[in-house]
Order: sequence, then C-alpha cells, then structure tokens
Amino acid sequence: MPYMAMSPDTVKWSVARPFTTEGTELTKGVVIETNRLYTVGNFWGDDRAGRLFYDGDSGSPGYRHMTEGVMGEAHALAGLCVRIGDRLFAMGTNVEAAEWEAIAQVPRMPW
Repeated sequence: MPYMAMSPDTVKWSVARPFTTEGTELTKGVVIETNRLYTVGNFWGDDRAGRLFYDGDSGSPGYRHMTEGVMGEAHALAGLCVRIGDRLFAMGTNVEAAEWEAIAQVPRMPW
C-alpha cells in the first residue's frame, strides 16, 4: 500500500481551512441571494392562482415551503462545512500535541 505523508500543518491549513472558507462563503452567498429574492416582493399576486403557487395545493408544497427548505438546507450545509473545517483543524492540532508528548517521553541517551 502506498504511503501518503501528511503533516499536521497540511491538515490544518491545506485541508481544514478550505472547508471553513467555503462554508463561510456559502453562508454569505445564501444571505445575499435570499435578500435579492425578497426584494422582488410578492410576484405571485393575491389571486387564487398566486396563492396556490405560494402555498401549494392538495399536499403539494408551494413556493414558500420550497424556498424555506432550500434556505434551511443551504445554511445547514454551510454550517456543516465550517464544523468539518474546525474539527479537521483540531485534529491537526491534536496530532502536533501528541507528537510533542511522544518526543518528551523519549529517553535520553547517555553519552
């Protein structure tokens, strides 16, 4: 089996940080696009067809339900990315601490 060398710094900065960055950027994007969507206003109207479009009908979800779901899921995904990045960063930090602990316990050679 091939060996892949990966240092704690690689885990922290090359693997973990992109997750955090992408999660943060996704959150910003969702907020920006949500705000743009809300500025459009009530484009479906107040007539029966508009209410059916917005609220749904006969167990079929409408626009409101679907947009709330998309926004909630996008925020959940963004939060997940940030949490994965945070945990990967902690893993790299823990490996560093374990390496230093192991080095501290290596017996000194009597010269």
